[in-house]
Amino acid sequence: MQFLKNMMCYLFCATSVISIAQTNTYPQKSITMIVPYTAGGGVDTIARLIVPALSERLGQKVLIENKPGVSGMVGAQYVSKSAPDGYTILAGNTTTNATNYYLTKNSGYHPIKDFVPISLWDRGPTVLVVPAGSKFQTVNDVIKELKSKPGSLNYGSSGLGSAHHLSAEVFMHLTNTTMQHVPYKGGPGVMADLIGGQLDLAFEVIPVAGPFIKSGRLRALGVSSKTEIPALPGVKPIADIAVPGFQMETWQGVFAPIGTPPEITEKLGREIAIVVQMPQIQQRMQEMGLIPDWRHNQEFKDFLQQDFAMWGKLVKEANIKPE
Repeated sequence: MQFLKNMMCYLFCATSVISIAQTNTYPQKSITMIVPYTAGGGVDTIARLIVPALSERLGQKVLIENKPGVSGMVGAQYVSKSAPDGYTILAGNTTTNATNYYLTKNSGYHPIKDFVPISLWDRGPTVLVVPAGSKFQTVNDVIKELKSKPGSLNYGSSGLGSAHHLSAEVFMHLTNTTMQHVPYKGGPGVMADLIGGQLDLAFEVIPVAGPFIKSGRLRALGVSSKTEIPALPGVKPIADIAVPGFQMETWQGVFAPIGTPPEITEKLGREIAIVVQMPQIQQRMQEMGLIPDWRHNQEFKDFLQQDFAMWGKLVKEANIKPE
């Protein structure tokens, strides 16, 4: 019996020493951050803003690899099946780790059970945009068109279940209208076809749409936030000007595969939170119309569980069917 006790103590102590060693020595090589969207999209833009400072703090390079496809599911599936060692992580968002679960019949992974939440990056609204030459000058112009000609307009999104798609779905639900959905692999494709006239409108995140609004190639009709966004002065909340109760806020953050040692995820969470709190990072995010948010580890987990439940309720109330 004493022998067994000694062996158990030995194994426990050895495991503790290994865990401490992992924390102290991680990372020993470069880390791959999978961005499940095309380069130039909202998630990709923030990842490339954060990665240089994160690499410096960790003492190893964090390499971005874009794996776009099927509303972010291709990249998310890849990470969920990767080794849980802290060297492959996911730059996720509302779509990959919340809404895909409700809007796809089989995403190939569970957004809560298959990942460890590491840290938030930011939160932000979408903006309703139309081509600069569009006949629509206001949100009410769009609604009037849809009321008189149901289904006559199309809109682009970054895929089924994306914030862009859900913004449009909630908008249609609240206005009792219909539009045609055209999904893309990321925001850049939506912007190109919107500017080119192949799309009538889009609900896009501000980091992607903002430069085109400022250059005059797109017209912003309203934002999905409760209040105006400093990055888009003069653009009013859609809830105030046309659709009472309309509000849509999305988020972006980092995840690791389930089973990743807590010593590693805790370290990554702390370091990412420090980077997000850097004044230059916060300023850049705010300029892009985002709200910096550095809740990490347990706080991020608590936030995610509440957000996941909220989206389920919204999808049910809006009667959005999975595809």
